[in-house]
Amino acid sequence: MKHLILILLAVIPAFSRAQISLSVADFADAGDTVRLSLANPIAIDFQNTGPNAIWDFSQLSAQSQSLTEYNPIGFGSILILATFGPIASTPYKATYFNPSNDLPIDQFSAFLPIEISNLSQYTRRTSSQINSIGYSIDVQGQGVPFKSDTIETRYALPLQFNDAYNSRGYTYVDLNPATDIKFIQHRQRNSVVDGWGSLTTPLGTFDALRIKHDILETDSIYQTLFGSGAWIAPPTFSTTIYEWWTNQKNECLVRATVGGFGQNQGAPTIQYQDIYLGLDAALEENIFEVSFYPNPVTDWCYFNATAPIEFVQIFDQFGRLVFEQQNAAFIGYFDLGNLISGTYTLVAHSAKASIHRKLVKL
Repeated sequence: MKHLILILLAVIPAFSRAQISLSVADFADAGDTVRLSLANPIAIDFQNTGPNAIWDFSQLSAQSQSLTEYNPIGFGSILILATFGPIASTPYKATYFNPSNDLPIDQFSAFLPIEISNLSQYTRRTSSQINSIGYSIDVQGQGVPFKSDTIETRYALPLQFNDAYNSRGYTYVDLNPATDIKFIQHRQRNSVVDGWGSLTTPLGTFDALRIKHDILETDSIYQTLFGSGAWIAPPTFSTTIYEWWTNQKNECLVRATVGGFGQNQGAPTIQYQDIYLGLDAALEENIFEVSFYPNPVTDWCYFNATAPIEFVQIFDQFGRLVFEQQNAAFIGYFDLGNLISGTYTLVAHSAKASIHRKLVKL
């Protein structure tokens, strides 16, 4: 009997998992880097959560990788340093910044007489919150900052099972006098820690918390490119983000994002922390860049590429090929009027590389 008890004591810790909490030490700081893999599509049961849950994502496999860098404030224009640097007012003293695609600048850049590029998001990290405090855009190579009038809280710390918080974000971007384009971004976030337990990924097995974020984004765009100036209000974009976190990893171990306009929810996009596999997306993108607009699209979709596109393929959320067109052109268009509404994966092929993009059909 004594030997049986000793065996049980040795085995139980191997299968039991502790309920953890997250503090600011578990989130990235300036100068940190995290390597993320974009996963090949898999089915995920998002209802599997709660106390002492078991999440097995060991089957995740990478189709590409990227290195996320949390860039220190100190690289940028004088305007950016004054707005988000050490001399900025307290709520806007940024900890780091990252490249972002939250605003649709690619959709307009092809039509403008000036160059706009390099959208970056600025983050403030404190012991109690991780906040989104604004953006910068390079206009003719000069970094121009834009504060968020209402600061969105991405994480309210510390976090443990059953914690919940709500937050709003409001940002007004006016590119005048360079060009007569304005963006208004309004986001409503509702977040809850809805599970704890054991998480297994290709990186290992960890004690984990799951955080669910429901985000509604309502944007407005003012432009004078195609006639008289007018405000355009695209449909509300609804996103649900599921994240699995552990301690001392700087980022979530797994992130699954499901989003779409109205009720059009596509297949999840899944990222996860991984070792280096030599699949860096940045190497491919330096060879071949392409923009598609408008996105979301109703009928005609236009493209502008840095190398001739040989052909375009579009796949639905189940991986079925629903559209294909030969192009052999830098600039062109194709008709998607026959596609049903939904979220698709668009693959553009050049002679040297292929690029994947999410495309929403209204």
